[in-house]
Amino acid sequence: MRIVYIHQHFNFPWEPGWQRPWQFARRLARAGHEVTVICGGRERQRETLEGVEVHRLAVPYENAMVFQQRVRSFVSFMARACYYAAQVKADVVFASSTPLTTAVPGIIASRIRRAPFVFEVRDLWPEAPVALGFLKNRHVIKAAEALEKFAYRSAKHVIALSPGMEAGIKRVWPQAETTVVPNASDVENFAAARQDRESIRADLGWAPDETVLFYAGSFGVTYDVPWLIRLAGELKKRGQKFRVVAYGEGKDTEHCRAVAREYGLNPLDVLPGKIPRTEIERMLPAADFAVSTLVDNPALEINSLNKVFDALAAARPVLFNHAGWLPEVLSEAGAGWQLSRDPATATDQLIRALESGEIDTAAAGEAALELAREEFDRDRLFDRFLTVLENSAGLPASRKKTPTMTSEMG
Repeated sequence: MRIVYIHQHFNFPWEPGWQRPWQFARRLARAGHEVTVICGGRERQRETLEGVEVHRLAVPYENAMVFQQRVRSFVSFMARACYYAAQVKADVVFASSTPLTTAVPGIIASRIRRAPFVFEVRDLWPEAPVALGFLKNRHVIKAAEALEKFAYRSAKHVIALSPGMEAGIKRVWPQAETTVVPNASDVENFAAARQDRESIRADLGWAPDETVLFYAGSFGVTYDVPWLIRLAGELKKRGQKFRVVAYGEGKDTEHCRAVAREYGLNPLDVLPGKIPRTEIERMLPAADFAVSTLVDNPALEINSLNKVFDALAAARPVLFNHAGWLPEVLSEAGAGWQLSRDPATATDQLIRALESGEIDTAAAGEAALELAREEFDRDRLFDRFLTVLENSAGLPASRKKTPTMTSEMG
């Protein structure tokens, strides 16, 4: 099967950022399919890795961009990807949002190549940006809503990253054929670090008697990383042996540094910068908790947050400052806790829960790993993903189970 895979924000395993496109693309190639990825980046690049042919178009995008810059990047990628995607022979065309505009090259390529179109929804557009106040022009909103409906209507199948997103798709186009394939846990990629946890802590300078809270991800304004920095400040006020580290960059980076200074924290200690995926896989298992933060908006609670799935694979419980389907799933499994949005109250909750034994980090870590293996393992979810593509292309589903992918390439 020849697959055109359109995704603006594609990262190789050695690059920081979301790994779902790469992990699925390499598994498609391993399953015997021809995969051509069309994506964006700082420079034009063409590379073949593990049987995946990657065409990177010179369309820069950074999380720190203002909204207007992002829109220009989205439109530029849409226009260029239309041309390149239409040149590639395909049995199925797969496009993944965000942005919503990736649907356009997917639809055009599918019609030119007379191949079915499968659309993946990572965020509900324009519902989410409207709810967050990023999109206010009523004409632009109407145009985005029309494109959204057209994308769902044109797709043979729509993949949603959470049950809430699936419900949102059905609200717009009830006839849509949908499947939920959430983000996944790369259990094997974290295996070595899980076994070598204590020595890695020593290498990192994390004392055995301090509780380490670990964040790795975007510093975009929707992620409320300042809440975590304030939590670190409140813990310091109380003289607690906690270490808080937040790895990443984004539009809110300078604000986070200012908050750190406000609490007398060294920004370089709390906010060391961006790290590659391989370092996350090494460091996260050595922490005591992973942290997931979001601003207070229901539109974000349906998100399929990659950092949560990494935490499960690393056998680390998660502290949330938000509600949603993931806090509910982890809470039920004994692998996650929701703290107050007020950092001072959250500090009291965390200290009390640890001192009382309400939170047993060892048991919670085991529960996290079990959840990763039983519900969110990458290979397990890839089989579901592959079935959607093969069925959409009119092919019989693969009888042979996809070979387990190891951590060779992260």
